[in-house]
Amino acid sequence: MNNIKFENIKQKALDEHIPIIMDDTLNVIESRLNGVKLNSILEIGTAVRLFCYLFF
Repeated sequence: MNNIKFENIKQKALDEHIPIIMDDTLNVIESRLNGVKLNSILEIGTAVRLFCYLFF
């Protein structure tokens, strides 16, 4: 996914007051998963699939 589409999804969620993962939390998770080959991600309890878009 390109950054523009990601930012659009993020901004829409913020505009509609939909809770999303915080940037600092996302950075920590991303750094821990860096270099790990993922086959799938299960995102539980989310209104928008913001997190998983970063890894596929």
